[in-house]
Amino acid sequence: MQQMNQQMTARPELRHGMIPTEIMQQSLHMLQMNYFELDQFIEENLETNPFLERVGARETSLSDMSERPLEDTWEADERLEQDYEQDVLGRSDSEASAEAKSEEWDGTERYREGANLARNPDLDDVWQYYQDSITQDESLSAHLLNQMRMAADTPQAYAIGERIIIGDIDERGYFTGNPAEIASELDVSEEEVRKVLDIIRQFEPAGIGAANLVECLLMQCELEYPGDLRIKELLKDHWAALATGRITQIAEAMNCTPEQVMELKGMVSRLDPYPGREYSVERPSYVVPEVVVETIEDDFVVTLAVDFSNAAIINEAYVKEIQSRKMDEKERSYVREHLDSARFLLYNIERRKQTLVKTAQAIVDLQRDFMGRGVAFMKPLNLEEVAVKVGVSASTISRTVNGKYIQTPQGLFELKYFFSSGLRAGDGSEQSSKAVCAQIKVIIEKEDKRSPLSDQKIADMLQGQGIQVARRTVTKYREQNGILPAKMRRIY
Repeated sequence: MQQMNQQMTARPELRHGMIPTEIMQQSLHMLQMNYFELDQFIEENLETNPFLERVGARETSLSDMSERPLEDTWEADERLEQDYEQDVLGRSDSEASAEAKSEEWDGTERYREGANLARNPDLDDVWQYYQDSITQDESLSAHLLNQMRMAADTPQAYAIGERIIIGDIDERGYFTGNPAEIASELDVSEEEVRKVLDIIRQFEPAGIGAANLVECLLMQCELEYPGDLRIKELLKDHWAALATGRITQIAEAMNCTPEQVMELKGMVSRLDPYPGREYSVERPSYVVPEVVVETIEDDFVVTLAVDFSNAAIINEAYVKEIQSRKMDEKERSYVREHLDSARFLLYNIERRKQTLVKTAQAIVDLQRDFMGRGVAFMKPLNLEEVAVKVGVSASTISRTVNGKYIQTPQGLFELKYFFSSGLRAGDGSEQSSKAVCAQIKVIIEKEDKRSPLSDQKIADMLQGQGIQVARRTVTKYREQNGILPAKMRRIY
């Protein structure tokens, strides 16, 4: 037993192959979960794992957290992480076999609370490796960024692609931006932007990056009906007539029968008009912030509003009861499997918490002006900037911010709200597109309703403030705010 304990406490040499893939998949799955999904997932594990014990409320006292340094939140992770590497990574096949043959199984050293455990940076590297290599399917932007990461041949190409995907691919999957404006923002040529956009238009799902519905359907036709010129003619030349059901008129124009037009219409109906919607995540009717921004000595500090690491612990009493028994090989296997499962769950809960807090704090630090002064002072921000600050990959940040909410001095927001593209200002600096959008809303609210401002007039006013913005950009942001055009805002 002494020899076995020494083997367990020795620091192993970590290799990628030593981490069970299913554990890392669970880690990624939990990182992507929102509050309600994680709560349900933990409840399911509490119901099915006899070694897990419910310990009470998940809510964290903000008064308790306000004086707690961010670094202290890593302490539990240090304990769990060493258990992870000692219990699983450090157990060789021969050691596992020796345990299985032992009549007396002792889990004290492996699972006792408060063990002396140290942080292993190699484990972080392996965890990050899986973060980067296992993809998610809940977010359209994450799905496209994963493809962009493989398709980009230079860092600049990836940066352009990220700007297009995050800033100008909407939930339908359509490209809503302007290549010239993107080129100006990124200080690259319009040709480079169009080249990257063409690459994105080859991604899955088919039709991504189209400028409109017809183009989206035509892109899918290239794959679904290659070489069929009739359906392309129908979409290019007779779309308006098709949309209004003028079948006879189309048949005469295409020199075919109405039945043949109906057959083509059926082929069109099998295409997906909105390829991005299969990746859209349905938002809950109400949300719960998992993190909160507090003002402490003129600084903005992120604290936990909900601490899921308080939701469950290992049932030590039951473990001790099991230790007192003599078990056959099947029973020992059952105990190991469920204790490992319980430990991995606690480890992954803690890992998710640490990643969420660090990511939220990085965003708050980078959006300090927003926290103190509002959306008009939001700065352009991309995933890579936060990833560098946190020390993880952009894909990890994408998973972390999706579906997680933060309570700020300016209100409740989803974390991914703080990512936006930039518009060039007259002094060479950039303003967040969300900040510009907010300014447009303010301008319209203050206008003379008997003589509403046109989109071009608003663009001119913004340019007078040093913000380089085109009329079509004003139109886009106005529509995003749900604001009617000038002629429909007029009050007589």
